[in-house]
Amino acid sequence: MKQNTNRTFAGALAIYTAGGLFWAFLPFFIGLQISTGGLSQTEAGSLGSAYLIGFSIASLSGIWWIGRFNWRKLIPTAIAGVVAALFVLQDAESYVLSVVSVMVVGVMMGSLWTIAYRIFSASPNPERSFATGIVVSYTILAAVSYTIGQWIVPNYGLSGSAYMLSAIILLLGLGTFLIDDRSADSAEQSSTLTTFTPPLNVSMSLLGLLATGLVFAAVWAFAERLGVASGFSVSQISPIVASNLLGSAAGSVLAGIVGTRFGRKRTLLVGLFFMTLSVIALLWAETYFLYGLSIVGLGFTIGFVMPYQMGTVAALDTDGKFVVLIGAAQGVGSALGPTLGGIGFGLGGAPALVGIAVIMMAVSAILFAIIKVQGTE
Repeated sequence: MKQNTNRTFAGALAIYTAGGLFWAFLPFFIGLQISTGGLSQTEAGSLGSAYLIGFSIASLSGIWWIGRFNWRKLIPTAIAGVVAALFVLQDAESYVLSVVSVMVVGVMMGSLWTIAYRIFSASPNPERSFATGIVVSYTILAAVSYTIGQWIVPNYGLSGSAYMLSAIILLLGLGTFLIDDRSADSAEQSSTLTTFTPPLNVSMSLLGLLATGLVFAAVWAFAERLGVASGFSVSQISPIVASNLLGSAAGSVLAGIVGTRFGRKRTLLVGLFFMTLSVIALLWAETYFLYGLSIVGLGFTIGFVMPYQMGTVAALDTDGKFVVLIGAAQGVGSALGPTLGGIGFGLGGAPALVGIAVIMMAVSAILFAIIKVQGTE
């Protein structure tokens, strides 16, 4: 597996950021669907899941297409697909059309992340590459989220948000020109891929990623609704949502500093423990401080644990055959999150949502605890 040039890595950072734009908008999108679209908690949450199902389809199929298509041609196609779907979504009057539109956005965004993950994993230090990607991307996404929540949503609603997201993704898409033409390398990789079934340890690490992604998505999708339920306005909530993304960047900065000096597994399990505490803190989120502490703490801890989880997959998958499934694991877990979160939040409010999240955190911790990664325990 060839290592990347700095130009290619910079291009991957741009498309990774582009691929996260709708995710940063998701809490406001779901809030708009409930407050102005007349949808129920479960229906709105299912729209979020439709986006993530599309994302997962692209990521799961990446093990097949990543080695068969020229990335520099595929990326502009994906970006054009996102822009077209956003323009349809802003005027969609049918729920079915909205579902199809957000699913198309998910497929295209998932393609961008799959390519970025393939590039990040080819670096000599995957943890540092993943951490850098999260730091750069989530810092930009935090600024986008704050701007949308503070000014665009209150004044221009879904239509204004769609225009803003389209402009940003087109700008970030220029990073395509920095990426080397890797079609020959990809074809070589494809010819060596004789099985689509990951080894047991790789499968377990991907399932752990899935469970963690489910937890974060379930809370993230309803972060705005949790704040509204506690009596806060959208203008009060948007700085907290943006700070969640900045917290993710800060968590990844810490992960990049700590590295594996204390062991990958040990450090990851500590991070998962504090992530669980952040989720549990939602039970006492009636005050603005505690609400902010919980949401920002969740962002910080997910930013800290993700590089270690991704690095575990890369360390186990030494031939780089299955690292493209990182996005799929996150996507599937994240697709389940909004729907389960919507069901829990609709039935029992924050306590039910927290209960689902804590169970899945335990599943993730158990899976990573029993995985064996040579020399990095």
